[in-house]
Amino acid sequence: MQGPRKLAPPPQPFAAGAPRPVRKPIVSGGPPLVLVRPVAQRQIIIAADEVARSVGIKPGMTLSEARALEATVQHAHHEPDRDAVALEALARWMMRFSPVVAPLSPNDDRQGLFLDLTGCQRVFHGLDNLIHLVRQALAKLRIDAHLAVAPNPGAAWALTYSPKHQNTIVGQDDLVDALSDLAPATLRLDDDLVTSLHHLGLNTISLLMNLPRESLPARFGAQLLLRLDQALGRIPEPLVPLEPFSPISARMDFDGAVESLEAIWLVFKKLIGQVVAELLKRGRGARTVEVEFLRAYAVTLHKTIRLSRPSRDPVNLFNLLRCAMETVDTDVGFLGIQLIVNRSERVSDEQIALLEHEDFAGEIELSHLIERLCVRLGQDAVAKAQVVESHVPERAWAVAGSGCRASGSGMALRNPEPGTRNPTTSLRPLHLFTTPEPILVMVTPSDDLDGKPISFSRPNFGGVVHPLAHVIGPERIAGQWWRRHDKTRDYFDVEDATTGQRFWVFRVLETNRWFLHGEFE
Repeated sequence: MQGPRKLAPPPQPFAAGAPRPVRKPIVSGGPPLVLVRPVAQRQIIIAADEVARSVGIKPGMTLSEARALEATVQHAHHEPDRDAVALEALARWMMRFSPVVAPLSPNDDRQGLFLDLTGCQRVFHGLDNLIHLVRQALAKLRIDAHLAVAPNPGAAWALTYSPKHQNTIVGQDDLVDALSDLAPATLRLDDDLVTSLHHLGLNTISLLMNLPRESLPARFGAQLLLRLDQALGRIPEPLVPLEPFSPISARMDFDGAVESLEAIWLVFKKLIGQVVAELLKRGRGARTVEVEFLRAYAVTLHKTIRLSRPSRDPVNLFNLLRCAMETVDTDVGFLGIQLIVNRSERVSDEQIALLEHEDFAGEIELSHLIERLCVRLGQDAVAKAQVVESHVPERAWAVAGSGCRASGSGMALRNPEPGTRNPTTSLRPLHLFTTPEPILVMVTPSDDLDGKPISFSRPNFGGVVHPLAHVIGPERIAGQWWRRHDKTRDYFDVEDATTGQRFWVFRVLETNRWFLHGEFE
């Protein structure tokens, strides 16, 4: 009887995307598009689309050099944080082709994905068909990416730079020949190391392989030999794949309809304990919690609770659930309750300085207040204001996010970072009117159109006269002619002599009319 045959281990191919996949222009033949990053007083191009590359625009150029080549070039600021979020979203979407998808390190300037295709060829009827499906899917998303399949991640990444081996499968036997003609920069080396190799005339990987191995670490450091061995398959390079997120849920069913709030609150505490325990295992905090109230002979009632920062505090979650119950009718009773954490984020432990614990406690309390207001009044009842660089007061701010949907670690307001551009250092009133209110003003001297105000009255409020004790100004603010608002205003910070209340008034130079624009608290 013939014994069992030993099967050869399956190959372990890896697919790598080209660095910085750039979206193709929606309109064919449109103007060139580039992404720029400000460096000192220059705008450095980080990425360029195909139209821009066709006219000679390349990454590393300045925006002025690009406009010298093509005057119609359009630019947008490079936002690496949003790029990282988009790359992670793309990586999770690519899990339909492989369960092991690993993006590059966030600290790396390159952008790409590694897919471990080991065993996937059986599901997609061959690697050739799998590559075709990946290319077709990326083309539908208008993502221009370079694909390569090789026995290890390092080789796959290097082959994405080779037009000859893109969208092809390279085996272990042909790996050395495929890598020989490539530049050392394709091995994911540091820029300084690549520059040193270029000055020495080592412009191909084959020249590096001809050098004595024992001399490479002493002359160039440990990185060169490590990357070279990883690309040749001599040293394994384990991937750190994204963890597939599965919703965290906890549910409790009742034997009969439950109407008592005390019983429901006890169920909340038990379900929250189960959810928090799972969050602790994953090292994450909840951002969105769905509450389902199962009712007899009625549609399931849903409540959504959004948190301003990742949280796994059972006390905070219980308080939010109690606030959500204020608008829930419990007379019909519930047959079950289920908690589902649809969105969560990683929570990192931070060391708080000795003198910063009060500020941290204040931020936490503010976040909890905003969460309670959002639950009771609605998600759009609370808005986060963001400072905008504009001298015109009504245009100096914008809504960055509504309710707890605002991005960031929390809704807490912080001081601007050092170096942030601030158009003015003057004080502004906390209460700024949506529409300036016309007022009647007496100035001194009375025959001088540029005189300072000494009193004013508000015709819309019964003509009450406000004598002024102190006047600071004027602060002249020119209009924005490109928005068809070319009137110039002179603002005054005035104080009522009777009540001590402070107002913010301005005079329009072209019409000599006065308006009340805000009140200081």
